[in-house]
Formats: sequence, C-alpha cells, structure tokens
Amino acid sequence: MNCLPTSSNLYLSTDFVHNYGFFLPLKIQHNAQSFSSIPYLRLRHKCYSVASNSSTSLRRTTNYQPSSWNDSQIQSLNTTSFTVIYINIVQISFSSCFYYISNVSTQGDVHEKRREKLKEDVKRLIKEKSFADQLKLFDSLQKLGLAYHFEEEIKYLLNLMKYSEEKVRMEFNGDVYAMALYFRLSRQHGFEISKDLLVKSYKYESGCFKPSVFDNIKGMLSLYEASFLAMDGEEEIDDAKEFALKHLNDFMRSNSSTNPLLAQHIAMALELPLHHRIPKFQSQMFIEHSRHIKEINVDSIVLELGQLEFNMTQSIYKRELKEISKWWAEVSNVFDSKLNFARDWPVESYFLAVGMAVEPQFSTYRKELAKALCFINVIDDIYDIYGLLDELQLFTNAVDRWEFASIKSLPEYMKICLEGLFNMVNSLASKIKEEKGLDVLPNLKRAWLDLCKAYMVEARWCHTGYCPTFEEYLDNAWISVSTPLLSVISHCLSENLTKLSLESFDFYPTIVRQSSIIFRLYNDLGTSKGELQRGDVSKSIQCYMKENHVSELVAQECIRNIINKNWKELNREWIKGSIYDETFKTVAINIPRAGHLMYLQSNDGNIGELNVEEMKENIISLLIEPITFKQGVVNCIGNLFVQEN
Repeated sequence: MNCLPTSSNLYLSTDFVHNYGFFLPLKIQHNAQSFSSIPYLRLRHKCYSVASNSSTSLRRTTNYQPSSWNDSQIQSLNTTSFTVIYINIVQISFSSCFYYISNVSTQGDVHEKRREKLKEDVKRLIKEKSFADQLKLFDSLQKLGLAYHFEEEIKYLLNLMKYSEEKVRMEFNGDVYAMALYFRLSRQHGFEISKDLLVKSYKYESGCFKPSVFDNIKGMLSLYEASFLAMDGEEEIDDAKEFALKHLNDFMRSNSSTNPLLAQHIAMALELPLHHRIPKFQSQMFIEHSRHIKEINVDSIVLELGQLEFNMTQSIYKRELKEISKWWAEVSNVFDSKLNFARDWPVESYFLAVGMAVEPQFSTYRKELAKALCFINVIDDIYDIYGLLDELQLFTNAVDRWEFASIKSLPEYMKICLEGLFNMVNSLASKIKEEKGLDVLPNLKRAWLDLCKAYMVEARWCHTGYCPTFEEYLDNAWISVSTPLLSVISHCLSENLTKLSLESFDFYPTIVRQSSIIFRLYNDLGTSKGELQRGDVSKSIQCYMKENHVSELVAQECIRNIINKNWKELNREWIKGSIYDETFKTVAINIPRAGHLMYLQSNDGNIGELNVEEMKENIISLLIEPITFKQGVVNCIGNLFVQEN
C-alpha cells in the first residue's frame, strides 16, 4: 500500500480523494473571519508502509497527519487591528431597559494608550489594598498574564511580606486561603518560604486539620493549588494536597447542579493546576469564568486590562507567526519535496515556542526556538523514520564537523537538510556576535551534536530491536527530546550573556535535566502509541512495563509519579537556582508546561495519540481568535430592546 505524502501542498484528483478518504470542508467552530471559508483536508485513514523499490527497501514512511495550516492562510491574518465589542446597557425604568452593541475596529496606538491608563489605575489599586487583598490582586494579574507589567511592585510587596512574616501571620490568622495564596505566589516568584508557615494555617500542632478548613471551599482550592509548589522532602504538603483533593471532589459531586459553573472551575483546577499551566493560555478561561462565577470577584479595571493585553499580545504573535511561516515556506521550497516524509509543522512549532516564552518582550526567543523546532521535527523524522543506519552515522559525523564540505557525499535528502540547518544556526550565531561581540557558535554546535548523538543511540536500538532498561532509556531520552538544545538557544539569547557565562555554561544544568525529563515523559504519555505504530523505539512506558513486568496502566501511573517527583525537584531549582538568568529559568520551567499542552491537553485524554485537530483548536484560541470585550454592563430586570450601531 502506498502511503500518503505529508506535504500540505497537494494536488488532489477526484480519484485520489475517493481512494484515500479525504473530505472537505472541515467544520470550523471558531468565528475568526479569515478562516471561516477556508476548506480543510482531513485524513479518514492512517497508513504507513515500507517503500517498495530496492534502493530504499528498508525505509519507512509516516502516518503523521498533515498540518491544518498553509502559508497563504497564515499570511492572510489581520495583525493591525481587532474588533472591540462594547455592550452598553441603559436603564430606562425598573422594569425595562435597552442596550446597543457597537463594533469598533481600532488600531494599536489606541489600545496602547488605553493599556497605559489601565496600568496606572492598577498600580493605584495595589497601593490602596491590605496584604490579603494585594495577594488576591496579584493572583488575578498572574492568571490574566499581566504580572510582568507589575513585576517590580509584586516582588517588592512579597519581599516586604517575607520580612514581616509575624505581621502576615497575625493578619492571615485562620485564613487558609490567604496563607496558601501567599505561599504559592512567593514561591512562584522565587522567594524561599517555609512550608511550616503554610502547614500551620490548616493544621494544629497535634497534626489534626482545623475545623475551619473543611467548609471553606475557596481556601481548599487555594491550598490545593499551593501544594504544587512543594519541593522534595515536604511530605506534609503532599498530605494537604490529598486532603484538599478529596474535599474538592466531594464539593463537585454535591454541587454539580446547584452551582455548575463553580464546579466546572474546580474541575479544571483538578485536571491541571495553575503551576503546570501556561499563563497566557489560562487567561482566556479565567476571563470567561470571572464573567459568570460570582465567587471569582475581579476588579473591572483589571479584567478590561486582561482582555486588552490578551488581544494586543495575540497581534504580536500573529506577526511573528507570519514571519516564521514565510521563512519555513522558503526553506521548504529548497527542500523540493525531498523531505516530504517529515513533519511540516511550522505553525505547531511556533505554538510550542509561545508556550516556552510567553510574554511579549521575548519575541526573539519565540522566533528562534520555533525555527529550531521546525528543524528538530525534520531531523527527528530522518533518524526515527527514513534514514538507513549507515546514512545516519554519516549525518551525525557531518554535524560533528559542521562544515559544508563534509555534507557533499551525503544522500540528497540529508544534504539539503544540513545545508538549511547550518545556514540557520550560523545566521543566529552571526547576529549574536554582531550585537554582543560573543561567539556562541561552539555552544550551539555542541547542543545540536548532542541531540543528533542521542537520536543515533535510539536509531541503533530501533534497527537492532533492542529494548533498553527504563534507566538506559531515560538517560538518553532527556536529551533526545531536545530540551537541552532549546535551553542552550535561550541561554545564548540572554540579554545578560557574558563571555564568562558562555564559556562556563554547564552542559547541562540540573534545572534543564528536570525540565527535560518532565517534557520527555509528557511526550511519551501523549505520543508513544502512534510512534510505536511507525516502528519507533520503545518509549518509557514500554521500557518500564518490560523491566518491571507490569501492565500499561500501572506503568502510566508510575510515569506520572516520576513526573510529580521531578516537578518537586524543578521547583527547588526554580526557587534556589539564583545562578541562572531569569529568562533562562523561565524558559526551563515553561517547557514542561508547553509539553503538557502539546501532548496531553491536546489529545483529549487519549493516552498515546496526538490529536492534531484538538491542537488546531488550541492554536486558534491562543494565536488567532481575539477575546470579545464586554464593557459598561449594568444589571437590570425586564425587557431588553436591541439597537445595533
């Protein structure tokens, strides 16, 4: 059986459509105008096969679904303005009122002026509030992706609270919600806060839970979220997590009909805690919940700023995405269909890069990480799918030498890939040398070589049918998942990069290893079945099953426990790792968050299969479809008369 090419630019005859089971169009659930009339292709059947001609008799092809995007779609995105929907309700009498809706398309300078005004209003709010209310405000700012605007104010006040802990303890006496919030926010911002401060807020010295905690659903949820900032050795916080989890589940069951929105809000927290979520992605959900759930009381100024910030940042993302898509289209033209067995995923790569470097000021990080990820996908598929073992060794040797002359004897598909890779990496190194006078090329070459060597190990395992032990697998897989390479790129892009920090960089710091292990295990949980169908090497789940003689479900549970252990160690490195650059640390802790979104949140709970359609919906929500503004709404009773402007 011939396998379907993965290129997104296919000419399809009616016979081809009939034989391979395509249908179009695919229903679009979003309202983004630029995508509303674009037909999409969707695979009904998956396949992979061994190529039939003798020169490539050992090559495999993939069952990857083609990307849902093409460059012409991306270039059509509007990046200069977005529509603000103002809903104004005017009270006429107690029994009646009318509202009018006006759609106003506004440009960036208008938004910028409004944002600056709102930021000043928020700073004034911060000064007016008590410690407890300040923490609640900081939490809202963080959930809305606004915290970076107020980092100075937040860190100043958290530091003040740390050195006034007796006052904090007195003010928060018996308030588990406020104390758990203080604990979580402080650790998230790198402050070393003793676990005892948290434990004493919900437990007596005897070890019994305080009665005031049991019926405090807000406090219980705050305690649950705080528990994910625990470090290794803090078992009491683990006990608090289990305690909170039980009572939150009980609340959901008993309130699913009486307070369904709050129950849904809690369910989302139990599905994935705040500390493991990408801040920008959670802001959409928080805005929606704050509109409808009375228990979430967010100041209208903060909410408006959050909506405006999301849409303004999304416009930046769109411009960057267009740039990446255009760049990759030009690179793909050079490939000339010789790499059509590999993933052609520039949009998905940029989406993952956004998760690693979310805030607007990290534009260069996002673009360079996305470019690297595009090539990582292709090179991974060369090693995993298409390359013959002797060819792969030649490829690895060529990366080691890093000379254009060394690739002349390679097969054509490898030659064009390495030419593109060398050009991309050398270009980045030249830019950094021009801007900072530092030569980062040796570090970048080392990281790419380490990745290819790890791929080579897996290729040998695959070609010889060897199933490694779990430890063997993980010792190699935390490098082959590409996190160390991505961390080196982020280090080389650091504003504070010096010759000393460049030359003394540890290949690789503990924070990178912990981040990478989590990312790898999320990847395995989300994609292992599909990769095994393509004939790939055994993943962590299969290695663990074989070595320990357990079922797949038991192995998955053990993998999750290992993930939780590594999150605790990553928390410790985040809080205590003062030697690292702040942006480097941020990328390191965001990588597993992005991995969870990419490989688990996007597969709708289907362990082992990557759901490309669900991923597309997430991409539309984060990168393409703006949030609708709701402003000036007044509660009223009676009839509504609608007038549209």
